[in-house]
Amino acid sequence: MNELAGIADRLPLSTQIHPEPRSGTSEDLEDAIRDLTRRFTYLAYTVATRDRQAQRYPHRYTPQLREGTAALARAATPTGRALAALGEAVTAAGRLHHLTHSPPGPGYTGDLQHTRTVLADHITQARTQLFAAARQLRADAHRLLATQTPPAPAALTTRPVAAAPSSPRGRSR
Repeated sequence: MNELAGIADRLPLSTQIHPEPRSGTSEDLEDAIRDLTRRFTYLAYTVATRDRQAQRYPHRYTPQLREGTAALARAATPTGRALAALGEAVTAAGRLHHLTHSPPGPGYTGDLQHTRTVLADHITQARTQLFAAARQLRADAHRLLATQTPPAPAALTTRPVAAAPSSPRGRSR
């Protein structure tokens, strides 16, 4: 959850997106997409792995693991939407790149501003989805932790009993 929020925090704000070629927006998108793809892959991998574990070891697959897996699976939807929005942002960044490296013509300023706005909107949408995924995971984690049953108090205070030696060497004569 913290990783998703961190990716969202690192995305540029709309006020930081500039049409000049050295603005760094494309690099920011590249970094965010790389990080987000890793997180998205982790979500899919974890759900698939736990599904295999549940089939192979059903007696070990606790209700808490099942709920945790479901929580991770639910986070995939907003995470995927964020990734899709970043894909659209890359398209807009490419258009912005094309415009800034082309000779100005009629409507150049309007096209530039429109493309910048579209880019900012897609980045804002990605940020919103990432924060939503992080909030959802955080809420699920708190809910899961609250439903955990604490160990019985006796289990915490019981001391282990020393076992009697079983070999003749350990016995005193």
